[in-house]
Amino acid sequence: MDFQKRLPAIEKAISEIDPEKDIRVKIVGKVVGLGPDSLVIDDGFGSVQVTTDPEINVESLKTSDNVRVTGRVFASENGFELRAESLQNVNGIDMELLKKVRDMEKGVDV
Repeated sequence: MDFQKRLPAIEKAISEIDPEKDIRVKIVGKVVGLGPDSLVIDDGFGSVQVTTDPEINVESLKTSDNVRVTGRVFASENGFELRAESLQNVNGIDMELLKKVRDMEKGVDV
């Protein structure tokens, strides 16, 4: 029996996402907009519209929550959007420290 694996989700800043090349990504950011089946996430480098399926509960989220989203990238009129495969509330994460770690990984002076 052959199993087809999903492509890995690559952790990226929103501004680094290329809808021509990226298929699955992970982002971490702040909820800046909420709708019944979508949310807008801002990671300090950019923002993106994230659509969700009914089985992903966004009702427990509020504006200013920190979340981690794993999702598929889809080109749109405004560049791209994400379709969430999973969504996790990560309010315990220090976003400034996360940004410093990412900058260090890229070799940027902190």
